[in-house]
Amino acid sequence: MIWLQNGLDIINKFMESGGNVLWLIALTTFIMWTLVFERFIYIKVGLPEDQKMILDAWEARSERKSWNAHRIREKMVSEISLKIKSNLDLIKNLVALCPLL
Repeated sequence: MIWLQNGLDIINKFMESGGNVLWLIALTTFIMWTLVFERFIYIKVGLPEDQKMILDAWEARSERKSWNAHRIREKMVSEISLKIKSNLDLIKNLVALCPLL
């Protein structure tokens, strides 16, 4: 337990020596990694469910060859693509921001 207290004291001294900017970098890094893990969980858990839902909706259509059917399919693919790319721009900006801080 003493080693844990010593470790926390060292981290606290390091954070104090860096000032408010170091706390801002820590917060930015925490937010970035939270978003990265959220994307990972979505891709592993949510995406297969969304894909199944979209495929089931497409397979349930009686007509799939017309121009309108192809537009509907493009819409479905676009919706999934938007969900996959959600928060990626924010993650990229946070990655670029950390070295600037």
